[in-house]
Amino acid sequence: MAGDREAFGQLVARHQAGIRALARRLARSSSDGDDIAQNAFLTAWRRRSTWRGGSFRGWVCMIAYREFLATRKGVRTENSDEDHAGAAGESGERLDLTRAMAALDESERSAVALCIGAGLSHTEAALAMDAPLGSVKSWVLRGRAKLQKALAAYQPA
Repeated sequence: MAGDREAFGQLVARHQAGIRALARRLARSSSDGDDIAQNAFLTAWRRRSTWRGGSFRGWVCMIAYREFLATRKGVRTENSDEDHAGAAGESGERLDLTRAMAALDESERSAVALCIGAGLSHTEAALAMDAPLGSVKSWVLRGRAKLQKALAAYQPA
C-alpha cells in the first residue's frame, strides 16, 4: 500500500499542473477548477484498481471532465472572467485566450480543452464526453476556428 501511495504521488506530481489547467479552462474559474482537479485525483486514487493501463493523464482528464459535469449544476452566477482578470501577473494574451474560450459553445469549449489543452485524442475526448467521435472532431474544428478568428486581432505589445 505504501508503494501504491508513493507511485500515485509521483503520477500526481507529474500531471497535476495539466489537470488543474484543464479543470480551470472547463470551469472558467481558478478556484472551481482547482476543486475539480483535486476531486479528480481523489476519485482516481479511490478507483486506481480500475485503471487498465494506457495514458494515466488521459484517464484522469476523463475523470476531471466528469467531475466538471457533476459540479456544473452548482455553476457560479457571477462573471467567472473576473477570476482570471484579477490574477496577479496575468498577461494580456492569457486574458484574450480566456475570453475567447468563454465565447465558445460549451461542447466546443470542452472538446478544445480536452483535445488541444489536455492533449487527449479525439477518441479519448469522445469517451470522456460520452459523445460521438464525429461530433467531438467537429467541435474541435469549429472551436479552433473560432479561437483563431477571435485571437487574430491580438497585437503583441
